[in-house]
Amino acid sequence: MKKEYSKAIYEVYIVLQYTDEEVKSKIPKKFMKFMKENMDRTHKFYLKENVCLEKQNLMYETKQIIALIYRDFICSKEEREKLIAKEKRNKIEQKNEEKYNINFKKNVNNKKYSIEKINNTKEKSLIKVEKEKWYKKLIEKMFKILKIKN
Repeated sequence: MKKEYSKAIYEVYIVLQYTDEEVKSKIPKKFMKFMKENMDRTHKFYLKENVCLEKQNLMYETKQIIALIYRDFICSKEEREKLIAKEKRNKIEQKNEEKYNINFKKNVNNKKYSIEKINNTKEKSLIKVEKEKWYKKLIEKMFKILKIKN
């Protein structure tokens, strides 16, 4: 197992020590045993007691493991289904971003997705062709006719 994950498991274990017994009881004993066996006990991590979990200095892997624990063991069936559906959508969007080189950005106000292409290559510009107005063409032709006759 990677060292980052064993450190993250240690951090998760410490966080779980501060949670309610009701929440801890929902986590299977096999999973808790797995965490005890695979955590890095040499990793130094201290949880600040009066600070919310979001503001703690947690590793990215720790946050991911906590999210998985919540999804798989703690939340209700309806919420689990919603989370799994959202996760599938995110995976599809990520694959499309990689495949088509597109960024999907969610507009928070309208809750709609907007697509923004990523330009990795230099743009090739063509010569801009301006179309002349019809009356300018007419005036120029009149001047040409007058010049020729003079």
